[in-house]
Amino acid sequence: MIILGIDPGLAHTGWGVVETRGPVCRARAYGCVTTRSSQSIDQRLGLIYDEVARVIEAYHPTHRAIETSFFGENVRSAIATAQARGVAIVACANAGLEVGEYTPMQIKQAVVGTGAADKYQVIYMVRNVLALDHDPHPDHAADALAAAVCHANLCRTKDIARSVAADQVREAELAQMEYDRLESREVTAAATEARLSRRRQKAVRRDA
Repeated sequence: MIILGIDPGLAHTGWGVVETRGPVCRARAYGCVTTRSSQSIDQRLGLIYDEVARVIEAYHPTHRAIETSFFGENVRSAIATAQARGVAIVACANAGLEVGEYTPMQIKQAVVGTGAADKYQVIYMVRNVLALDHDPHPDHAADALAAAVCHANLCRTKDIARSVAADQVREAELAQMEYDRLESREVTAAATEARLSRRRQKAVRRDA
């Protein structure tokens, strides 16, 4: 499974591509799309769209994990980030990628083990999980990689849960089949005994 993680932002949109093989995750590439405030909004959003589309074309991810953000009363920042998220999502949707959206707390919980982790703890765990020989930079790229790792972990957990559920269903089916077999054997034995009993009774009547 190849996962594209995205940390959206109008000024900085981080991206990271992670490939999983069983429980092993490895980074294939990562980077950051940077736009300037001097550019028009359509230029900035177009640049984000084009770069995300380029990454998808280059690495052929099958899944997409994007961070959702909350800004409280900072409406202007929220709108700008929502616009960046929108064009990134459209680029992924056009490529038919499966969707995974996670809050920063969910990502920290999945990667570090606590939703209260700071950015240095996230970077440390991303580096270790992906077996990198350096801290991924900039922070936006590290956050994108963390989103991808989060998605990989949750997908693996769901696969394990589905496998356990399938095993339980199979065990229940086998138990029912064994019960039916034993019940059928008991019915057959009872029917055979009844036939033999009737034959013995007829024999006794003939002899009498």
